[in-house]
Amino acid sequence: MTEAPSPLSRWLAYQWAIEPEIGSVDVEGGTVRYRRWRGSSAGATPRPGLVFVHGFLAHARWWDHIAPRFRDRFDVIAPDFTGMGDSDRRPAYARRQYSREILAAATHAGLTDVTLVAHSFGGLCALNAALVSQGLVRRVILIDAHVFRTPKADDERRKPEAERHYATAQEAMARYRLRPPAASPVAEIVAYIARHSLRESEGRWGWKFDPQIMGLGNDADLRRAVRTMSQPVDFIHAECSAVIRAAEAAELRAQLRALERFVTIPASDHHIMIEQPVALIAALEGLLNRPPCLPRRRR
Repeated sequence: MTEAPSPLSRWLAYQWAIEPEIGSVDVEGGTVRYRRWRGSSAGATPRPGLVFVHGFLAHARWWDHIAPRFRDRFDVIAPDFTGMGDSDRRPAYARRQYSREILAAATHAGLTDVTLVAHSFGGLCALNAALVSQGLVRRVILIDAHVFRTPKADDERRKPEAERHYATAQEAMARYRLRPPAASPVAEIVAYIARHSLRESEGRWGWKFDPQIMGLGNDADLRRAVRTMSQPVDFIHAECSAVIRAAEAAELRAQLRALERFVTIPASDHHIMIEQPVALIAALEGLLNRPPCLPRRRR
């Protein structure tokens, strides 16, 4: 007798079946592609924009089971950074350029009154996008993002490596690993993300991300700049995270002047959307249901 799908499996299948529109925009010579969910009343009164920003070596489809949940209240997009996902590769990459890609995708989609939701590596890019957005971005929600990582730790973590290829998609998916590892990932979500992390070329399978992206520098000046941003920032923390421990959380509170609400998701490592997706949605709903405070004056 076949076992019936679990409630979580049924929910995931429903979310993944919601087909987004696909958009693209040229940003400084590279095509940035994004996924868009607008709900059933598209074309009515404009809704505020909601942009989901992925992490390092990730892609927009990490949000495929999260972003559709908000389509009835927001005009939602999830872009792929260049060098990751389905966007173009470049000769070189920089966080400031990624900030411009976020804003270009939001502008191309016609979004207004935008909230950025950014995971991990995407956090600093989103904060800088808000800083230079000239009023387009009204708030930022960070998800377990280490904004003020020291240069030594950051440079040691990312070094260029050779591109890897596999004979079959199945072989490649079997080699897929989360960085950092997760204690209790939902296997279906990992499989979905791994499958959409692959691309085929001449009968061989490899990852969509460009290995040269591993050479990104620390951008310490950018980290200093976002300390003075005026848009309100909320933070969603993974309780068991190896990225944001007590010391990093205290550092964030001390250095990010715009920080307002700090929410912790229990029983989750760094990749909350893979380990506790329903809890993440609940946390986002709670934050988005509360209007942001007025922008603060920079000190």
